[in-house]
Amino acid sequence: MTERLDMKKIVARLLLCFLASLLSLSLLADPAWQNVVRTVAIGDVHGDYDNFFQVLRQAGIVNRRGNWIADDTHLVQMGDLPDRGPYTGKAIELLKKLERQAERRGGRVHALIGNHEAMNMLGDLRYVHPGEFEAFVTRNSAGLRERYYDAVVASRQAADSEFEADAQFRAQWEAQVPLGYVEHRLTWSPEGDYGSWVLGHNAVIKIDRVLFVHGGIGPEMLNLSLEDINTGVREELRQGEAGQFAEAEPGLATSEQGPLWYRGLASAAESLEAAHVDAALARFDVDHIVVGHTPGLGTIVPRFGGKVLVIDSGISGYYGGHLASLTVEDGQLFNTQQGQRLVIPVADADPIPYFEAVAELEPGVDALQRYLQNLRQPESAGEIPAISPSVP
Repeated sequence: MTERLDMKKIVARLLLCFLASLLSLSLLADPAWQNVVRTVAIGDVHGDYDNFFQVLRQAGIVNRRGNWIADDTHLVQMGDLPDRGPYTGKAIELLKKLERQAERRGGRVHALIGNHEAMNMLGDLRYVHPGEFEAFVTRNSAGLRERYYDAVVASRQAADSEFEADAQFRAQWEAQVPLGYVEHRLTWSPEGDYGSWVLGHNAVIKIDRVLFVHGGIGPEMLNLSLEDINTGVREELRQGEAGQFAEAEPGLATSEQGPLWYRGLASAAESLEAAHVDAALARFDVDHIVVGHTPGLGTIVPRFGGKVLVIDSGISGYYGGHLASLTVEDGQLFNTQQGQRLVIPVADADPIPYFEAVAELEPGVDALQRYLQNLRQPESAGEIPAISPSVP
């Protein structure tokens, strides 16, 4: 009876999640917003709830109890909440709460879809922190995993009549499928708590004259509208299955040219990417493009005279715990770095004082020091060090 009851609970939970996902999909946020007085954008979190919370506090978004205090501010979280750290669930639950609270105060929370959200939904779990699985473990986890194991063995035997699940196979399988794994996969499925929540959001949005997208917009994507991009990404994730990430033809959610993966705006030489940047600005009728996805300097990096802002500062302890957020207010751009507000240089403004101020707040970031040296040498100024695409 206990086993049957457990399965009934799982089925009921999935049904409720499915109904909730249908509701959320019917109420999807508009990808374009006008007349927003203040926008705060925060880069990749990667499972580091504590540092995420500190950035929200420093930006004036929440109080010490984690409640919304930013009135009609729009908060943009640039995606990549999961992986590399153990507290993705806490970060998601906080954003869910802030979504409700912000709307009551006239504000908004925009949680963009990043490549790591896509990876979790499509079954690429290379970067899932062991603590993520552990967070789902209950007294029922062993029984759930056992039933999953039986289903895997039955599937293998149906495909190969000579297959035998010996002790070595069992040991290898258990190493790959820890307790909590089944619950994790259910939760990240399109009908699950996290998966359905992700599908209720956008991959790219426009707030006044600023475009926000996790990775970037590649040249091959400039023929698409905001609606085309967002709908395409969501449909791929909704219809995807575990393991599809590595096997499927590249689409909007997996292509290196797509909004979740493109790195050209962050790491390509400015001399080679400038024409594309201008084309993208004109295509979407914006003055700035804000991206996450590519850490490296421990701060917000303005490129192409501030036309592009790379705001993945490396908030997660995995990347050094560099706490920064972008504020767009009264036509100006600010970086709140370790609680200190710095004006971000754009157009012809000298970037050196900005990066020198950041270097004082973030001592010991070798890449930032090298970048400053390059800026002081006019022949090489402005080139952000490339970040290897092999580290998603």
